[in-house]
Amino acid sequence: MKKIILIIIILIICGCSSNNKNIISKIELDNNNCKIISEIDNHSGFHGDGEYFAKIKCSNINKEELSRHWKKLPLSNSINEATNINHCDSKGCYNIYEKYNIPNIKNGYYYFLDRNSESKNKYDDTYLNDRHSHNYTLALLDKDNDIIYYYELDT
Repeated sequence: MKKIILIIIILIICGCSSNNKNIISKIELDNNNCKIISEIDNHSGFHGDGEYFAKIKCSNINKEELSRHWKKLPLSNSINEATNINHCDSKGCYNIYEKYNIPNIKNGYYYFLDRNSESKNKYDDTYLNDRHSHNYTLALLDKDNDIIYYYELDT
C-alpha cells in the first residue's frame, strides 16, 4: 500500500513539473526559472474543444531568451480581433482578458502559434479570422512583472 501511494505522489509531482516545462518549450522560451501560478483547463467539449489558460511567473526574462517568433507588443490586428471575441458560458459572455484577468500590458512581447490544420505558416496570423474554427496558442509576456499569460483555444 505504501508503494502505491509513493508511486501516485511521484506521478503527481512529475506531472506538475513536466506541464510547466512543456508550456515553456511550446512557446520557445529559454528560461528554466518559471513556475505556474494558476491554470484552468476546460477542454471538455466535442473533440477536445475548449480553452487552457496558465499564469506563469518567471525570473528575469531577458530579450535574448526569447526566440525569433516572439514579437514586441501591441498585438497584430488579427490576433487582437480574435482575442476580443466574446465566449459565453453559464456565467456570462467574456473575452479572454476579462475571463482570465489579463491586464493591459504596456511593456512586453507576444508569441503566437496557429495550430489550425489549414495554416500554411504556423507563426502567421494573417488568416486567423477567415476560418470556421480557431486553434491557436497565444502567450503574452508582461516584462514589468515577469509574468506570462499563456492561452490555448481549440474550437
